[in-house]
Amino acid sequence: MKTNLSKTMRPTTRSFTAPALGTISLLAGLSLSGATVDLQNATATFSQTYFDNFSVATAINGTSGDGLGWAIYDGDEQFGTTSPQTAVFETGLDVGAPGGSYLDFTLEFNNWNPYHLLGSFRLSATTDSRASFADGLSSGGDVTANWTILNVVSVGSMNGTTLTAQGDGSVLASGDLPATDTYTVRTSTSLVGITGFRLEVLADPTLPTDGPGRQPQNGNFVLSEFSVALTAIPEPRETALVAGLLGIGGWLVRRRRA
Repeated sequence: MKTNLSKTMRPTTRSFTAPALGTISLLAGLSLSGATVDLQNATATFSQTYFDNFSVATAINGTSGDGLGWAIYDGDEQFGTTSPQTAVFETGLDVGAPGGSYLDFTLEFNNWNPYHLLGSFRLSATTDSRASFADGLSSGGDVTANWTILNVVSVGSMNGTTLTAQGDGSVLASGDLPATDTYTVRTSTSLVGITGFRLEVLADPTLPTDGPGRQPQNGNFVLSEFSVALTAIPEPRETALVAGLLGIGGWLVRRRRA
């Protein structure tokens, strides 16, 4: 029986130093940098076993350069296909700030075999009990939950892939095909008590063999590492407070120099 963790990740008190003002503590969930979210119990509808162990669990082992990661090719060297699949990851603790959160996802593609990048994908979150999904199976796993598609705020690529947010909440890769890459996706949500994330890898007619990956021969990918960081969205009064304090600090410095 799986243990249902009930602890809640609380926003950490952060501080910054304004010129000539000393250290000012910012409370009520204002976070100036992202807090890493612990992920566990990786589960997928399918994980590749041909050639090596490309289990979904290897995508959250904390090592992007080990040659492993989640992949979905389902054949041998000559015959095989790829198709849309789903992976889910539990959070170690409930996460989500009362005033809303930015969730920053990092997807690393660092396999020794080049061009194994993800082509189309979508991110979601759930607040369902951990006991009801994510059974840890690398293939045929339980990915069923009440999922909320996350709102994409911005996307980025380290090595030149063009990433474009789509109307259905997914992200589509196009343009340059570098040998390796790292995608960053900022999403926003008002959910509190998040217990898991879902990564759907999707078919698209613009991708090799309809995807979901960008590998030219078979549409595969190798997700070397999947990670998430959370930043509380500051409330308007806190944003104004910070701006005001920084402005006063700058004025005092200019006055001192004068």
